[in-house]
Amino acid sequence: MKFPSIFRLPKYQRFEIQPRYYDPIKEDLEKRTHRIRQELKNERNGVKAESIREAYKAKRVSNRSADLFQFLMIIMVGLSIGGYLMYGANVYFALLLLVPLYIFLRKRK
Repeated sequence: MKFPSIFRLPKYQRFEIQPRYYDPIKEDLEKRTHRIRQELKNERNGVKAESIREAYKAKRVSNRSADLFQFLMIIMVGLSIGGYLMYGANVYFALLLLVPLYIFLRKRK
């Protein structure tokens, strides 16, 4: 016999798992049809698959300059911290002279 209560008790929940069916042939077929439909759609819109590849390569080349800039910034920060530890604040005065020179040379190009 259940006694009345002012608290709400959680109900019993059964563990239920839905088994999945994996069909590698069906999945491969769906991937191929999706790729072919995408290529046909691109051809209808006037975008060729080769131009997409070339655009990706061009984008990757432009990212190389950003990668180089990040690498140089990491080197500069590391050298400035190391220089401060070795020589003190004189390193920062040298950087104050070199930064405008760098900016001037960069603008001149």
